[in-house]
Amino acid sequence: MDDFDKLKQVWQQQAVPVTKPDLDLLKQSNADHQRKLERPQLFSAISLFLTSAFILWMGFFSSITFQSRLTYVALALLSLVPAIQGVISLTVYNRLRRIDVTAPVTEHLSQWEQYYAFRQKMVRINLPVYYVLLNGAFGLYFIEMLGYFPLIGQLVALSLYVAWMLFAYFVLGKRALRKENGRLMSIIDNLKTIQQQLDDNH
Repeated sequence: MDDFDKLKQVWQQQAVPVTKPDLDLLKQSNADHQRKLERPQLFSAISLFLTSAFILWMGFFSSITFQSRLTYVALALLSLVPAIQGVISLTVYNRLRRIDVTAPVTEHLSQWEQYYAFRQKMVRINLPVYYVLLNGAFGLYFIEMLGYFPLIGQLVALSLYVAWMLFAYFVLGKRALRKENGRLMSIIDNLKTIQQQLDDNH
């Protein structure tokens, strides 16, 4: 009787249906992630170009005059470095825009994996170089500017500047990169899921 009850229980159990991922939702998620990756690069390029233009105007075309030639060198660098970084951001934006969303899944996945490798390499090289050049230019600029302040003012200004740069690099910068990497990995994982489901259907 016990064996019969066990067989009855097994017979009555319903198989749990395997839920397949919604391919349309995955594709929509990827499209949203791609837009959120493109937007910061475009905004970054625009803001950097505007910053570069403003510094160039302030240093060389406005009525403000500086005593040291070194300050003008610093202002030229402070205009040039953001402009170069703006070109880099625009290049990244254009590369994202060139990813073909209509390509077959395997090719589309390959494009994102190549972009991910490219972006990781760029971040390792570009960000440290950018911050070194930017801070070097600010260092030259501060030689004259801090001379107008008493010692305590110089120390306060330098402390605030260093604190802000450290916060921007290690907190804001790292947070933005984590968010970007999360979106990239979501896109890649979604495409792998789509590829797997298509393979299973064949």
